[in-house]
Amino acid sequence: MIEHEREGFASGAARLHCRVKTMTGRAENARPVLPRVSAHVASSTHTTGSLAATLSARLVGRGDLPITAIATIETAAAGCLTFIRDEKYAKQWATSGASAAVVVEGLTIADHDEQSRALLFVKEADLALATCLELLHPGAADLHAEVGVHPTAVVHPTAHVDPTARIGPFCYVGPDASIGAGTVLHAHVTVMDRCIIGSRCIMQPGVVIGGDGFAYRPAPDKAWPGGMKLAKLPHIGNVVIGDEVEIGSGTCVDRGRLGSTTIGDGTKLDNLVQIGHNCRIGKCCVICGQAGMAGSVTLGDWVQVGGGVGIGDNLQIGSGVKIAAKSAVMNDIPAGQTWAGLPAMAGREYFRVLAALRKLGKGPG
Repeated sequence: MIEHEREGFASGAARLHCRVKTMTGRAENARPVLPRVSAHVASSTHTTGSLAATLSARLVGRGDLPITAIATIETAAAGCLTFIRDEKYAKQWATSGASAAVVVEGLTIADHDEQSRALLFVKEADLALATCLELLHPGAADLHAEVGVHPTAVVHPTAHVDPTARIGPFCYVGPDASIGAGTVLHAHVTVMDRCIIGSRCIMQPGVVIGGDGFAYRPAPDKAWPGGMKLAKLPHIGNVVIGDEVEIGSGTCVDRGRLGSTTIGDGTKLDNLVQIGHNCRIGKCCVICGQAGMAGSVTLGDWVQVGGGVGIGDNLQIGSGVKIAAKSAVMNDIPAGQTWAGLPAMAGREYFRVLAALRKLGKGPG
C-alpha cells in the first residue's frame, strides 16, 4: 500500500487530511476529513442552561456547558452549538465535536452522553437558530454595511435616504427615490428614480429595483429591412416595496408601465428572481431562485413559489398557494391550492398524470 498524505491548516490549529490510497493497483479517493472549527469568543457568555431557558427548550444533559459559537455538525468543536433537524444529522451526533445541539422534538438521538454534552429539544429549529445567532453574535448581519452612505455610492440630491439606512459600496439611488429606516443596500444595488423601499429591508448585492419592463411591439419603420422593427414601450411607473422585505442577489424588479410594481410587507425573494412590470406581490410571500413572473401577475398573501417557476402574464395567484419547482403556470390558481408540472395543474391531477405516463412507459403487459 502506498499512502500519500497532504496536511493543511484551517481555523488556526485544525488540520485537514487528504489521503489518496493505492491498493493492489486500485486507487480510491478517501472522503476528506472536515476541520473542526475553533470556537470564536461571543460578545456575551451563555451556557446550555441559559440557552435552554431562552428557547423554552427541553434540556437533556448538562446545563453548565459554556457555548461560544455556532457551527455545522460536521465541523463543530468543543464550545460550539449545532443544530439537528432530521434523521440524517441525528446519526452524526455521536461523531460530532459539538458540546450541544438544538434538536427538533420527535427525533431520537442515539449514543448521547448526558454527562458530557447537552441536547436542547425545540419545536422549530430554524427559529431557534435565529435566536441563538442573535444571542451569540448580535448584529452580525449588519457588519456588511455601515450606517450611512458609502463614499463610492451615488445618491441623487433629490433622493431621500433615512439616516439609519445603510448604503453599501457602488450603490446607486436615483432621483426622488426613497430608502426607509434601517434598510440595508449591499454593494452594487441599483434603485432607480422614484422607487420606494420601506423600512428594515435588505437588498443583497446586485439587486436592481426599477429598471424598465420588457415590452415591445412591431412598428413600421422604412429604415429597417421589411419596413418593420420592434418599438420599445415606455415605462413611466415605479416600484413600491413594503417593510421587512429581503431581495436576493441579482434579482430584478421592473418598474410599472403606468402604475407601480408592488411587493408587500415581509416578502422574501431569492437570488436571480425576475419580477415583471406591474406585478403585485402580497405580504409574506416566498419566491425561490430563478423564478420569473411576466407583467401584471398578482400574488395574494403567503404564496410560496418554488425555484425555476414561470408564471404567465396577467395571471391571478390566490393567497396561500404553493407552486412546485420548475412549474409553468398558464392559468389563474385559486387560493389555498398546490400546483405542479409543465404545464402546471392542481397537485392531485399532476400526480395522476404522472402515474399514467409511467404506466404507459412500461408498455403492454
